[in-house]
Amino acid sequence: MSLITFRAPTQGSVIMFSNDAAQLLAALHLPEDGEITQAELPGLITQLEQLIKVDKRANPVIWPEDLESENDQNAPVQIHLSQRAVPLLQLMKRCETATETIRWPA
Repeated sequence: MSLITFRAPTQGSVIMFSNDAAQLLAALHLPEDGEITQAELPGLITQLEQLIKVDKRANPVIWPEDLESENDQNAPVQIHLSQRAVPLLQLMKRCETATETIRWPA
Protein backbone atom coordinates (compact mmCIF):
# COMPACT_ATOMS: atom_id res chain seq x y z
CA MET A 1 0.00 0.00 0.00
CA SER A 2 1.50 3.34 -1.00
CA LEU A 3 1.58 6.58 0.95
CA ILE A 4 1.03 10.24 0.10
CA THR A 5 2.74 12.97 2.10
CA PHE A 6 1.22 16.44 2.32
CA ARG A 7 4.10 18.85 3.05
CA ALA A 8 4.40 22.46 4.13
CA PRO A 9 7.76 24.26 4.37
CA THR A 10 7.73 24.94 8.13
CA GLN A 11 4.41 23.52 9.37
CA GLY A 12 5.25 19.84 9.08
CA SER A 13 3.68 17.09 7.04
CA VAL A 14 0.80 14.64 7.08
CA ILE A 15 1.24 11.10 5.76
CA MET A 16 -1.78 9.09 4.58
CA PHE A 17 -2.40 5.84 2.80
CA SER A 18 -2.94 6.72 -0.85
CA ASN A 19 -6.50 5.37 -0.95
CA ASP A 20 -7.50 7.53 2.05
CA ALA A 21 -5.77 10.58 0.59
CA ALA A 22 -7.45 9.98 -2.78
CA GLN A 23 -10.84 9.92 -1.09
CA LEU A 24 -10.17 13.27 0.60
CA LEU A 25 -8.69 14.83 -2.53
CA ALA A 26 -11.71 13.76 -4.60
CA ALA A 27 -14.12 15.16 -1.99
CA LEU A 28 -12.25 18.49 -2.12
CA HIS A 29 -12.00 18.40 -5.95
CA LEU A 30 -8.20 18.45 -5.83
CA PRO A 31 -5.81 16.62 -8.17
CA GLU A 32 -3.80 13.55 -7.17
CA ASP A 33 -0.61 15.60 -7.54
CA GLY A 34 -0.69 19.26 -6.65
CA GLU A 35 -0.74 22.03 -4.13
CA ILE A 36 -3.06 24.13 -2.03
CA THR A 37 -2.16 27.81 -2.24
CA GLN A 38 -2.68 30.37 0.49
CA ALA A 39 -5.61 31.82 -1.48
CA GLU A 40 -7.33 28.41 -1.66
CA LEU A 41 -6.91 27.48 2.01
CA PRO A 42 -9.90 29.33 3.56
CA GLY A 43 -12.42 27.80 1.16
CA LEU A 44 -10.92 24.32 1.38
CA ILE A 45 -10.80 24.47 5.18
CA THR A 46 -14.51 25.31 5.21
CA GLN A 47 -15.23 22.47 2.75
CA LEU A 48 -13.24 19.96 4.79
CA GLU A 49 -14.89 21.03 8.05
CA GLN A 50 -18.30 20.55 6.42
CA LEU A 51 -17.26 17.15 5.06
CA ILE A 52 -16.15 16.09 8.54
CA LYS A 53 -19.47 17.20 10.07
CA VAL A 54 -21.49 15.28 7.49
CA ASP A 55 -19.36 12.16 7.90
CA LYS A 56 -19.59 12.29 11.70
CA ARG A 57 -23.39 12.41 11.48
CA ALA A 58 -23.47 9.51 9.03
CA ASN A 59 -20.80 7.42 10.79
CA PRO A 60 -20.71 7.94 14.54
CA VAL A 61 -17.64 6.50 16.22
CA ILE A 62 -18.46 3.41 18.26
CA TRP A 63 -15.72 2.25 20.60
CA PRO A 64 -15.45 -1.47 21.45
CA GLU A 65 -15.82 -0.82 25.18
CA ASP A 66 -19.21 0.82 24.49
CA LEU A 67 -20.58 -2.37 22.92
CA GLU A 68 -22.58 -4.87 24.93
CA SER A 69 -21.30 -8.28 23.85
CA GLU A 70 -17.72 -9.47 24.17
CA ASN A 71 -17.75 -10.63 20.53
CA ASP A 72 -18.61 -7.10 19.43
CA GLN A 73 -15.88 -5.70 21.67
CA ASN A 74 -13.28 -7.79 19.84
CA ALA A 75 -14.36 -6.51 16.42
CA PRO A 76 -12.00 -4.05 14.73
CA VAL A 77 -12.78 -0.37 15.26
CA GLN A 78 -13.98 1.37 12.11
CA ILE A 79 -11.96 4.48 11.24
CA HIS A 80 -14.09 6.89 9.23
CA LEU A 81 -13.24 9.68 6.81
CA SER A 82 -13.94 12.31 9.47
CA GLN A 83 -11.20 10.83 11.66
CA ARG A 84 -8.71 10.47 8.83
CA ALA A 85 -9.29 14.07 7.70
CA VAL A 86 -8.41 15.76 11.01
CA PRO A 87 -4.59 15.76 10.61
CA LEU A 88 -4.90 17.33 7.14
CA LEU A 89 -7.37 19.91 8.47
CA GLN A 90 -4.94 20.80 11.26
CA LEU A 91 -2.10 21.19 8.75
CA MET A 92 -4.31 23.38 6.56
CA LYS A 93 -5.16 25.65 9.49
CA ARG A 94 -1.50 25.98 10.50
CA CYS A 95 -0.57 26.82 6.91
CA GLU A 96 -3.33 29.42 6.69
CA THR A 97 -1.90 31.15 9.78
CA ALA A 98 1.70 30.84 8.56
CA THR A 99 0.79 31.82 4.95
CA GLU A 100 2.26 28.65 3.50
CA THR A 101 1.42 26.37 0.61
CA ILE A 102 0.79 22.64 0.99
CA ARG A 103 2.22 20.35 -1.69
CA TRP A 104 1.91 16.63 -2.32
CA PRO A 105 3.11 14.21 -4.99
CA ALA A 106 0.97 11.49 -6.51
